[in-house]
Amino acid sequence: MKNLSIAIIVVAGMVFCSCSESKSSETSYEPMDYTILFGDNEAGYQKSWKNADGSYGYEYEFNDRGRGPHIEERIELNEDGIITNLEIKGHNYYKDTVNETFKVVDGVAQWKSTSEEGETDFEGKRMFSPINSSFGSSDIWLAKLLDSKDGKIELLPAGAIKLASLENHMVDTLDLRLIEYTGQSFTPGYVWIDENNRFFAYTSSWFSCIRKGLEGYAKQLQSIQKEKEQAYFNRLSANLTENPDGKILITNATLFNAKDGKLQPGANVLIDGKKIVKVTRDAITADVVKTIDASGKMVLPGLFDMHTHIDKDDGLLQLAAGVTSVRDLANSSELPKLADDFNSNKLIGPRIVVMSGFIDQAGPYAGPTGAIVNSLDEGMQAIRDYKEKGYQQIKLYSSIEPEWVKPMAELSHELGMRLSGHIPAHMLAEQAVKSGYDEIQHVNMIALNFLPDTIDTRTPLRFSMVAENTHALDLESAEFKNFMALLKENNTVVDPTVSIFEGMMTTKAGQPDPSFEAILHRLPLTIQRGYYSGGLPMKEGMEETQQASFNKLLDIVKQLHDNGITIVPGTDDMAGFGLHRELENYVRAGIKPTEVLQLATLVSAQVSGVGDKTGSIEEGKWADLILVEGDPTNDISDIRKVTLTIKDGRIYDPQKLYDAIGVAHFK
Repeated sequence: MKNLSIAIIVVAGMVFCSCSESKSSETSYEPMDYTILFGDNEAGYQKSWKNADGSYGYEYEFNDRGRGPHIEERIELNEDGIITNLEIKGHNYYKDTVNETFKVVDGVAQWKSTSEEGETDFEGKRMFSPINSSFGSSDIWLAKLLDSKDGKIELLPAGAIKLASLENHMVDTLDLRLIEYTGQSFTPGYVWIDENNRFFAYTSSWFSCIRKGLEGYAKQLQSIQKEKEQAYFNRLSANLTENPDGKILITNATLFNAKDGKLQPGANVLIDGKKIVKVTRDAITADVVKTIDASGKMVLPGLFDMHTHIDKDDGLLQLAAGVTSVRDLANSSELPKLADDFNSNKLIGPRIVVMSGFIDQAGPYAGPTGAIVNSLDEGMQAIRDYKEKGYQQIKLYSSIEPEWVKPMAELSHELGMRLSGHIPAHMLAEQAVKSGYDEIQHVNMIALNFLPDTIDTRTPLRFSMVAENTHALDLESAEFKNFMALLKENNTVVDPTVSIFEGMMTTKAGQPDPSFEAILHRLPLTIQRGYYSGGLPMKEGMEETQQASFNKLLDIVKQLHDNGITIVPGTDDMAGFGLHRELENYVRAGIKPTEVLQLATLVSAQVSGVGDKTGSIEEGKWADLILVEGDPTNDISDIRKVTLTIKDGRIYDPQKLYDAIGVAHFK
């Protein structure tokens, strides 16, 4: 399921929420309440008010399957509406302590949190941007942004918020304005304000924050906002896609053969439209409109990310990283439309080769999207509905009753659909496999098979218990070997997403997330900061234990592979860069780089049901391939050095894709 920890940091203001206030608003700051929604379901609240001493107060909380922040915030402004004092306390998404301050002392701005600290001369012009914040303070910086002469707010420690556009909209009797701003994420952000320039709503299909009592307007606002977003991505597609009107010839490449894992030097590849029409070491004579000299480079099939919850924002990151195909394992009802946009190349993005319908049981730990059901009958109907909408797979989640699994698996198989997911609470992976699971998501679900089924895995215990105990798991035990044999006997696939547990289990606030440490310097500062917020709350003296537990998860991945169990690389994390780290971690686990590349190409294509169409560079297959500097069959980290991506015969320059979203290329 989508990891909201970093996503919420960006959209909820935890990194962009810089605060100022126009003098015109000083006299009218009424208390305001908001509702946090996951899809259509209430998940939390936001409160905003002005204190008697003139400072501003905010409280913010939501519950995401047992995770989620609780933030209390106090802000003081000077007469120019610039922050001079800020205090934020509470806990973050993973329930770790938040204690963040900003103050100006003798002309020096000083800030400190659990993840960073610094100081600089205070000129009274730049606004501090906290790591941990609420939506509530948005109405303060929004007023300042609208009052600025150049539509820009300079930030501390660095960066700026820029006003891109402002549109008036009457929504029934509501006089609202849609603000489009840039500078705080890879792509523009959007927020709604009322006639008094107060924050009214942030909306998306996954997560929304909207004025209390007016929640029914969320979908209407989303619809208006999506037209604006679509226009932006349409422009990117037009500007960054090269669609040659004729044949493309790649010459002098070292070709990675995904079928046998061997290299073929001096390869020439001819592409005609959307298909590969010739692969040979002989010279190719053909009328071509574009020749690409791949001397010194390796050509590989486009990569697969087998665990995404993709949206439009991810498209450029995926193609720039060489990911041309993805499997989506739970999304909003908009997924079929997005799949059509990506698959038909209306928007820049990878093929969505598998859409997986998400089903969970209603309750306090239900997932934030998909079909949330109250009975087995409703679950069975949800499977039929997903099939009718063109989905190929069903994903079950943690609140499903264990006794529902077998009939839901049987119906899925009857309809020609695969069934996978988390292991439902109070059920073990062994039981799920025997009940019909075709695939297991996340390697922690494998580790939990060897812990008591009394653990309520709907909660974050599915992470913390694994972090504290997996180091002691005996991989030579009969119990473990018997489980490996069961997976092999049932042809059960495992989607480990092992890298998401690296930062979660091994880092504290202030340390960079090791999954992205190698590329953080390439990201906008506002996004970099979010990757220093740490992982799970770590008990005193548990550092070595939790590192050992993560290392044991890597060992499990190696054991799965060695026992002939199909594993597929997926991320459930940042698009593009997350897959690179997942492949590196497979090699770190002990799997040969050539075999890892096969998993990320042909094996993933076969599991997705498109092995006859893609996954290897062969005549008649889709023209999905990448050029890479170096040799990832020797050093897997060279997979990060993508210099060209071809998807469906269309050509993309990764450097230009990255430039468009504020990311530095590897060069």
